[in-house]
Amino acid sequence: MHTVQALRARADTQTLYLESRSAGLWKSELDLPLDQVQRVQRRFTENDGRWTWLTEQISVPSGGVSTG
Repeated sequence: MHTVQALRARADTQTLYLESRSAGLWKSELDLPLDQVQRVQRRFTENDGRWTWLTEQISVPSGGVSTG
């Protein structure tokens, strides 16, 4: 199991990308093949300081990647 702090999670048809932003540029924190990802959880901080965890589905673009 990996715990990674990232601002953005995105995916293509094969890979999950976890990224953070520094000096206006997105920087990779971790790239994983989708078949190695069991779940993605996002932490929200409530107004009273408590943490709420939300398990999310990975959004994968439909269709394939064009090579031509």
